[in-house]
Amino acid sequence: MWHNLKTIAMNTQNFKKSILLICALALSIFFIADMVSAKTNDLVKVLEKGKLPADLQLLEEKPQNYTVTTDYFHKDIFGNFFQKERYQGTYTRALDNGKVKWTDVTKETVNDEKTPFGNGSPLAFMEEFSYTVSVDMMKAESFPNFPPNEVNSKNLVWDVMGIEGFSWLYFDSLKLNIPFAAPAFNGKIPMEGIGTFENKNIVLTWTGVTLKNNEPCAVIDYLAMDNPLDLSIDSEYFKLIAKGRSHYWGTIQVSLTDKQVEGATLHEDVILDMVLPDGKKQLTNSTRLITMEKLK
Repeated sequence: MWHNLKTIAMNTQNFKKSILLICALALSIFFIADMVSAKTNDLVKVLEKGKLPADLQLLEEKPQNYTVTTDYFHKDIFGNFFQKERYQGTYTRALDNGKVKWTDVTKETVNDEKTPFGNGSPLAFMEEFSYTVSVDMMKAESFPNFPPNEVNSKNLVWDVMGIEGFSWLYFDSLKLNIPFAAPAFNGKIPMEGIGTFENKNIVLTWTGVTLKNNEPCAVIDYLAMDNPLDLSIDSEYFKLIAKGRSHYWGTIQVSLTDKQVEGATLHEDVILDMVLPDGKKQLTNSTRLITMEKLK
């Protein structure tokens, strides 16, 4: 009898624990569902207004880190593979001094199309590379330790500047699903020591809302077609002359809570008529995929 009573008592305790666990789980689900519902309601309200909040300010209480990856795929104009490259690093903004910086930047070149990228080799000249975001970053003297032929590593800097500009400059001018011409970004950009790039007819479109990193976000698309590109690199170690055009487009998720960039992608298609160091000409088609992922 004592044994039966003990067993009943233990079963009762286990039953109570199960009930408590179920209750705790139910409360957790309720709170999560309530949070998701609240964020969904916020998104619906933004959509109903048909325009992004004009009073939303960029709030950065601590440094923000992003993994930025750029994959290059080099082919001829018929799609025959030459080579692929990956540049990857950690981009940090909102530092105490108002600057941004790059760390752990690597580069990898692969000559076989089916071989996956590995870890890459560190680029020592970009470790702790820090600067203030401004038009001065288009000047050659802003990259004092960069090798003259390292165009793609500079592209990391310029691409992120572009993504942030597309995210914020016309934020309060965008209306739902209405393309917006962004004239401030148009014009010829001198890339001192490398050549020039001309942005033509950049268009921004707020296409909707989403959740990214558990943040309610505006989804902003950007598009720029037929952009002239003129490269001229003449150094002791490397010579290149090339002319061509670039199409690029992408998507950005911008937080509707603090206006931080939560993520972004960029696609680019470039055709170049190149004069190689030996004087021979070659038509090339390079495509790029850039991803910018926020680290929590």
